[in-house]
Amino acid sequence: MNNQDDEIRRLQRLRNEQLSSRDPTAKDRAKMQRISKRHHKSRQPFTIKRILRDLPAKWLLMIIGGVIGIIVALIMNMIVDDPWVRIASYVVIVFGLVAGRIMGAVRDWGDEDWVNRR
Repeated sequence: MNNQDDEIRRLQRLRNEQLSSRDPTAKDRAKMQRISKRHHKSRQPFTIKRILRDLPAKWLLMIIGGVIGIIVALIMNMIVDDPWVRIASYVVIVFGLVAGRIMGAVRDWGDEDWVNRR
């Protein structure tokens, strides 16, 4: 009787080991943990430099042109006190935006691979 109980326990333990080794959810969980660890290790910190590097040149240079236009417009308003300066400052800001956009578009256009495109 004791020998038969030992055999039953051994078979149950063997069956449980086989089932746990074939458990797809455990394998999926382990795989997801490995992927998650790899993803967290490869993540770079979120910085302003990274944001500016990832922006397309047409948008980045448009923003820079707009900022330069605003600075020039503020300097013009400080130096000259005439009514036409307000209109001229708006024109300078728009010119900075448009010039930056055009320069950025040209820079992006030069970065594209036109030779290998079919």
